[in-house]
Amino acid sequence: MSKRRSRIEWQELIDEQAASGLSQKAFCAQRDIPLATFGYWKRKLRSESPSQPAGSGADPVSLADWIELPTHEPASGGGWQIDLDLGNGLCLRLRQG
Repeated sequence: MSKRRSRIEWQELIDEQAASGLSQKAFCAQRDIPLATFGYWKRKLRSESPSQPAGSGADPVSLADWIELPTHEPASGGGWQIDLDLGNGLCLRLRQG
């Protein structure tokens, strides 16, 4: 079972990851933190931040914010199949025949 953390603890972890030079994926694996949960809190705390300029739109994105997804050629038919694991037992499946 996951440890419950306060907003302050999540902010400290987010700041620590940013200073570590590690990707979010590597940092979370090292700390045994679910990547989806880390991302949720990062977005949540960033959206609640009063220091965000009004009307600024999207925050700057770095390569550390992205997760590399493996790619493979379809076995037959050239259709696409996408399975997106959302965590907590949720999986989004997109298929084309």
